[in-house]
Amino acid sequence: MKQSLIIKSIFLIFTAMMSLNGFSQNAITADKLTQDWTLLTTKDGVEVYLKQEKCNVGAPEAFTYAFIRLVNTNTSEKSVEFNFQMIFDNNCYGCGDTRETKQMLAIPGSTSVEGESSMKIGELALLINNPYQLESGILESINMDILNIK
Repeated sequence: MKQSLIIKSIFLIFTAMMSLNGFSQNAITADKLTQDWTLLTTKDGVEVYLKQEKCNVGAPEAFTYAFIRLVNTNTSEKSVEFNFQMIFDNNCYGCGDTRETKQMLAIPGSTSVEGESSMKIGELALLINNPYQLESGILESINMDILNIK
């Protein structure tokens, strides 16, 4: 009887964890990335959004960026460490343990920070299309592999 209860409890916990995992996505495919903020994930009171925007950077053709928005729904400041992986034609930029693409920002309580075309906060911008460097390929997806909240 006791063993049966333990097995049922483990099964219930496993099922609950799997269902919660289904609601938390950590990737967005290129066809789902739009000009509107799309919720990517939420962790410990911090929401992470992405959107796509073409930006005039002074070149004849516009560059395309994915901008990140971090919303701190907590009342206290949070340090957010994150890393995005961008998949272009099955090649990954930001994969592996690289300091180059890891970012950390402090976000005051009950506020948000977001990337935008002036690049005021460079950590919140991901270049996804430079029309002058076509060898990187076409964006397939953007994956968040690190999200640490302190």
